[in-house]
Amino acid sequence: MSEPGLPVEIGRIDRELGRLWEASGDTKTRASLINLVIYTEDPASLETNTGLLSTIASQHAFRAILILANPRAEKPGARAWISAHCHLAGKGGQQICSEQITFQLDGESASALPSIVFSHLDSDLPLCFWSQAEFSEPPDDQLWSWVDRLIFDSRAWKNPGAQFALTRRIAGASGPVLCDLNWTRLQPWRFALANLFDHAAALQRIAEISSVRIACCPESSTTSLLLLGWLADRLGWTLQPLLSVHSFADSRGRTVSFETVCEGTSGMAEITLGGSGFSFRLHREPDTGFFHATLHIEGAAEATLTLGAGRERLTDTLLAELSRGGRHPLYTRAVSVIGPLLSEA
Repeated sequence: MSEPGLPVEIGRIDRELGRLWEASGDTKTRASLINLVIYTEDPASLETNTGLLSTIASQHAFRAILILANPRAEKPGARAWISAHCHLAGKGGQQICSEQITFQLDGESASALPSIVFSHLDSDLPLCFWSQAEFSEPPDDQLWSWVDRLIFDSRAWKNPGAQFALTRRIAGASGPVLCDLNWTRLQPWRFALANLFDHAAALQRIAEISSVRIACCPESSTTSLLLLGWLADRLGWTLQPLLSVHSFADSRGRTVSFETVCEGTSGMAEITLGGSGFSFRLHREPDTGFFHATLHIEGAAEATLTLGAGRERLTDTLLAELSRGGRHPLYTRAVSVIGPLLSEA
């Protein structure tokens, strides 16, 4: 592992940061809008996370605390490094810089996570905590009570049912805002589906949808369920479990069947909404910035649409989440709708 900055003693971090800025003179200005903590247990991600922080620093200033933990290590240990991510601002040559403090916590030292975080925050700026590891029992109430926005990616979870239940407990009645990058990643799909029904012929049949088919790669099965939950919530469908077979019932009690299938090698591939005499298909080719929609209605000419899909890079997804405020009420409702399905994902 290459060192992610200048090694420092943990008790001298603030002093060494001050010396770092003094040495830069008037050519660099420190900036910070948020505290961003990234917690990982994967040593291979340390370099990747540092590169990611360097990229987003040009658009969103922060103090970053990057923590690599190995709670299963036999010997306790704690190390720290400091660094800065600087970018030119305008034509004057002034560099705007964000700070990064990196910690490696081994064995029992990993239990010091709350004190490490709390003692190195930048004043009273909002605290965004991105957990790249799965949550464990019991939740650390002391830590989560300080967090304003809790970022995670449910697409990576091995046991989605248990993890979703844990995040609901962490959020509680007044806990951190839950920010699922898996949900943020779905924003272009939700916009594109809504835009389909700007077409008058499609809007007339929205209440007649009786089947949903979603295709995605195996790693995106939870993503497809979130999209299904959003669609069901928006259209007023209720999940109807019957033995091992699930379907929805619409507001008139009619059955709406659904299936998710594994296709493609990257993310979401397509969704098809069907009914008597019509089908609406929204498809995205991998690594493209567009959706292709096909509206087939019996007795009418087939309509095709091209809709913007944005980019699927992690950098863009994270920036989209860091740049917004408020809660995600539609996310909470979508998860509630598909709750019984998550344990089977």
